[in-house]
Amino acid sequence: MRLNMFKPDLVYERIRTVLLHIKPLNNQHLSTSQLFSTIKDLRNSSIIVEPKTAVFDEKVKIDLCGLPPGERVTLHGEVIQGEKQIIYASCGHYTTDPVGFISVSRQSSEGGTYTGVEPMGVFWSMKPAPDQPPNTRMPLSSTSLPCVYNLKVYQGHLSLDSIYNSKLALNVLATSQHERWLKKPGVTRIEVDDPKVRGAFYLPPGDGPFQGVIDMFGSRGGLTEYKGALLASHGMAVLCLPYFKYKDLPTNMMEMDLDYFEAAVNWLLRQPKVSTKGLGVVAISKGVENAMAMGAYLPQVTAVVCVNGFPFMTISDLVSKGQVFLKGAQVSPELIKFTDEGLDIMESYPNPSEIIPIWKGKAKYLFLKSLDDFQMKPDLHRDLLAVCPESKKRDIEVVQYPGAGHLLDPPYIPLCRTAFNPTVGAEMKFGGQPKEHAYAQEDAWRKTIEFFKNNIPSS
Repeated sequence: MRLNMFKPDLVYERIRTVLLHIKPLNNQHLSTSQLFSTIKDLRNSSIIVEPKTAVFDEKVKIDLCGLPPGERVTLHGEVIQGEKQIIYASCGHYTTDPVGFISVSRQSSEGGTYTGVEPMGVFWSMKPAPDQPPNTRMPLSSTSLPCVYNLKVYQGHLSLDSIYNSKLALNVLATSQHERWLKKPGVTRIEVDDPKVRGAFYLPPGDGPFQGVIDMFGSRGGLTEYKGALLASHGMAVLCLPYFKYKDLPTNMMEMDLDYFEAAVNWLLRQPKVSTKGLGVVAISKGVENAMAMGAYLPQVTAVVCVNGFPFMTISDLVSKGQVFLKGAQVSPELIKFTDEGLDIMESYPNPSEIIPIWKGKAKYLFLKSLDDFQMKPDLHRDLLAVCPESKKRDIEVVQYPGAGHLLDPPYIPLCRTAFNPTVGAEMKFGGQPKEHAYAQEDAWRKTIEFFKNNIPSS
């Protein structure tokens, strides 16, 4: 076969890929046997993921090499997660170029669980595989072990149903594995068992001082750590803070105790490697109410990121020293909508009488709002802005995301439109469109990290 039969850009891409993947690792020279082995892998049918091991919010490059020219193929991703060992899967449809090559970061998927040029589509478009329990949020419970993704290339354009339920033998052209971790090497986890505080503390490698952050989740309760582990991988010292349904903490969320959150702030600021001049708080859903209250009443809090939460207390009263600070608004059951995707409670809360007075503190706020969220109205921040003094509004930034759902996570974590909430005892409709939600998560995560870097004193 003569070289001049190929288009120059295709030849360039092929050569570039070969050079990329025979590049010495960590400045170590490859032996002759390693070099020839790598070239052989590129000549044979193979899936090359670079880097082979990555942190969860890190992009990777996927190339499919050595396939038949002009072949219709399916890139299939699979991971098994959680105590119930649920299979999550995705697929993209591609056609190889004249040299049997596909660059997933440059070539468009023609179908499957994602379409278009989506370098990370095989990860963010995952959903429970056929015959697996539907409407389950991908568990990310272990920060000490990687999520192991199995990647396969099949001949032909196949749906997930065809992959898992076909009675015909499928032609597998290539396989590979890719590991994704929730924390970088060197990030340490410390169980917090202070007399007044519970949780997990994630500390980056090095001497510090590091910017301190408290991370809280929503109405499921318990301790959730994946976001804190990822933030620590970006150089922050993070306290993952449960506030009910964990160890000896309250079993319900009828009261939120400001004294507990103040104790958590003081604990974090006492840690030797944490900057003592202020800290940040990030929270989602129910946790947002607590985060806003901390920014309002605790002067040590300088930066607050609020992800899809109410600007007033809901269900729970905010208390301190046994006294009620703010009354919690109660849900109106008759306004709850029962849908095929779970409970839509967007219209079920009345207009609040007590907005959390964030203007009493000096903290700056970043509000991240999903516009396809069925747990709360997307314009609730207007209730806050309507009563907020003009002088405080300069400390507030609001970012809205069309098509994003309630559960706005770090990048490449799959969308969960519906899931069971054990505290409520029912399935909840969280909303979101896969592609729009994935784009929102990338942008929101970048903004969160930048916001903390710019607004938490580092020394």
